[in-house]
Amino acid sequence: MAQKRAVVAIVNYNDKVLLGKKRSDSSKFLAGKWHIPGENVEGNETDAEALIRGIREEAGIEIKIGQYLGDSLTPTSHKKARWYECFASSDVVVPGSDLEDLKWVSKREVIEICKERIPFWPKKAIDYFSD
Repeated sequence: MAQKRAVVAIVNYNDKVLLGKKRSDSSKFLAGKWHIPGENVEGNETDAEALIRGIREEAGIEIKIGQYLGDSLTPTSHKKARWYECFASSDVVVPGSDLEDLKWVSKREVIEICKERIPFWPKKAIDYFSD
């Protein structure tokens, strides 16, 4: 059986990055925390299909996929997560799926808000926020 995998979308719009807040009542690792949105890859989906579906479900927006930024392992389930830069069609977002809130923040703010999870990120993703 193939290893389960996930994709992570660093979604940009006008120099801001989208963060989602996992529902507080979630049993998942990120419950009640702000994070960069991600999605499990289902069946025979490509990374691109999973990214587009995931952001549509979590934020209600369409995206275009940019550069690949590297792989990481998720801290609790140890799934392989592939990170991508993405570009949003709009900044009007509606939390869906397992999110209770969404917000657009500067790249610097992402580092501050998500600092305890940075050790799990690929180097190229960390560098992306340090520009």
